[in-house]
Amino acid sequence: MTTKRELPRTPLALAVMNLLIEQPMHPYEMKSKMKGRGHDQVIKLTGGSIYDTVERLEEGGFIQALETSREGRRPERTVYAITEAGRDEITEWLKELLTEPVNEYPQFGAALAFFAHLDKDEVIRLLKIRTARLDGQIAGSEKQLKTFLDMGLPELEWVRNLIHDIEDGKLWITKEQMEKVGEQFENRPQGGEAL
Repeated sequence: MTTKRELPRTPLALAVMNLLIEQPMHPYEMKSKMKGRGHDQVIKLTGGSIYDTVERLEEGGFIQALETSREGRRPERTVYAITEAGRDEITEWLKELLTEPVNEYPQFGAALAFFAHLDKDEVIRLLKIRTARLDGQIAGSEKQLKTFLDMGLPELEWVRNLIHDIEDGKLWITKEQMEKVGEQFENRPQGGEAL
């Protein structure tokens, strides 16, 4: 099956497609798994964003609806599965993400390009607020930052160590082990108790 569109390359699309590699599921289950696994700490999950992403992935031919069911008075739930084309696309995208260093375009950089639309005094006030917040973040994480710098862990060194650990078998998890850890994480006791 060929895809109809280009893969939407967003962190949420990456998460959805990887969850569907594990097993078919409906969007609410995807969202629950993402939250349960802590993915919501690195991926923005707002309102219907997961449903919008699922819709775009389905329209593009990367995932497909398997079945729709209803339990009692609950709304209908559609279970989705990844297509072969989707599996190929996500595999290539993951390879690219792991190999290609990328210069991200942060929102702050974009704001700097257009701040002339605001009053000069307002821009100065807003930037002073930002510097105060940055000072607070730095002060709050200064000890942690010093520890990291003392350990000599810039990205390049960290990636080299990661490669070495994977090659030596110290750091690798099979798909089956990953699913088991995910299940344990999702079924952990509430209230912050350890497994």
